[in-house]
Amino acid sequence: IFGSEDAGGLDAEIESLVEERQEARRQRSFARSDEIRDLLAERGIILEDTKDGVRWKRK
Repeated sequence: IFGSEDAGGLDAEIESLVEERQEARRQRSFARSDEIRDLLAERGIILEDTKDGVRWKRK
């Protein structure tokens, strides 16, 4: 699924998408936020929204 990217490059991509999702949520663009969440879920990433921010982990 992830091609030949190493874990570090992949983690950076995930972090970038998580940040983009956070910005979409701040701007109340919930459709975009959901789209990013679904994209990450398709890649096997689970997001956990907490009072301290967002955590993510692989399924």
